Amino acid sequence: MVDPEKRVNPNLPAYDNGADGGSGPTASGGESSQRDELKQRGRETAHEIKGAARQQAEGLFSQQRDAAADQAEKISSAFRKMADEFDDQEQPLFSGYANDVASCTDNLSQRLREKDLGGLIEQAQDYSRRQPALYFGGAVAAGFLLARFLRSSNERQTQQRYQQSTSQPGGYDTTPY
Repeated sequence: MVDPEKRVNPNLPAYDNGADGGSGPTASGGESSQRDELKQRGRETAHEIKGAARQQAEGLFSQQRDAAADQAEKISSAFRKMADEFDDQEQPLFSGYANDVASCTDNLSQRLREKDLGGLIEQAQDYSRRQPALYFGGAVAAGFLLARFLRSSNERQTQQRYQQSTSQPGGYDTTPY
């Protein structure tokens, strides 16, 4: 008879070959090797799935990173134009600030293109250790800007829906009796 404490899964029934040579699952050597083989196949499959998921995530990150770098370049270009306009208006102080921001966004764009995910995370962690107050302030500012953006997007969508609903007939017949 099979010892209940030696069962691999207590929810599965235990059978015993017994003295009469009956058949059924037991904790014999053949089943143990089969179980080990299934475990190994499961590990290999999990490893393959993990690798595929990592590859897909890295590809998606690469696309998003390139898009962010492109946006940083556009922002830099806008600040350079702004600096030129300030120069035309003979306001060198504001022109200098705009050029500084443009240079920073150029550097950001270049760093984004050069680094992979691990490098960017490492750089952010290093910066947060060296300048925790600036890092925290930047995170708060980014959160504030994101909240404003999401709020204005929501208000714009609500306004568009309202305009669409008021410009269409409300289902009432406007012909006189």
